[in-house]
Amino acid sequence: MKPLQIHQLRSIYDMMSLKGKAALITGGAGGIGRSCAAGLAEAGASIVLMDIPEKKEMLQDNCRAIAGRYQAETMYVTGNVADEDHVNRMIGEAYEGMGRLDIVFANAGVGGNDDNPVQIQLSEWKKVIDINLTGVFLVDRIAANLMKKLGNGGSIINTASMSGHIINKGSRQDMSRHMTAYASAKAGVIQLTKSIAVSYAADGIRCNSISPGMVLSGLHDHMDMEALERYVEECVPMNRFASLDEMMGIVVYLASDLSSYATGSDFVIDGGVTIW
Repeated sequence: MKPLQIHQLRSIYDMMSLKGKAALITGGAGGIGRSCAAGLAEAGASIVLMDIPEKKEMLQDNCRAIAGRYQAETMYVTGNVADEDHVNRMIGEAYEGMGRLDIVFANAGVGGNDDNPVQIQLSEWKKVIDINLTGVFLVDRIAANLMKKLGNGGSIINTASMSGHIINKGSRQDMSRHMTAYASAKAGVIQLTKSIAVSYAADGIRCNSISPGMVLSGLHDHMDMEALERYVEECVPMNRFASLDEMMGIVVYLASDLSSYATGSDFVIDGGVTIW
């Protein structure tokens, strides 16, 4: 094979387009979920938002906002990503509603408590692992099996975290806040992504993960903002939080043909924290 010449190259805009594709976003009531769903809709995709039943009104509001701004077809489903029956039902409803499934953003997660291994309760450990790791596994596997059956390939994007690469040291005032379960789950997501990628590569299904840093997404609402601001000042080379619109680009890239040769990779967007 000969390398392409300039006149043979595809258009960047055509490669980025998601027109005619359907995307399922878990954790669709939260900040990263709704913002990335908006980015996918702007690129042309139909959108299915998913979250727990208690967040039904937020899902409805987000669907209306996305449909109104981008003229995208939208719908929502509710359930628990850590329950296999729920995931089977939700993915089935998404497929029935849109008639296809091309993109899955497995983004649902919880922050958990800032405990270290000495302090963390087993119940807290199980909750965080169930939602943040088992939930991603179930969404990935069930969605990938459907994509394989449909025969059109697809792109799966998992939300990991910079915490999957490091142990959070917290502020200098409190060095014990390691978020043990959260970090363990997110490291597992990075490895799960590689396993899904190699298992479904022959079916034209790609799987990648993103590892955000300190994003003002709502995940930190229950935390001490003064402590978080100290952490950003001490540990983030860019010296600021990320905004939600800084998460959209990488997800649209991974959903589109712009990333058609990328699979099994993790993309860190952390303002430089993991440089150290």
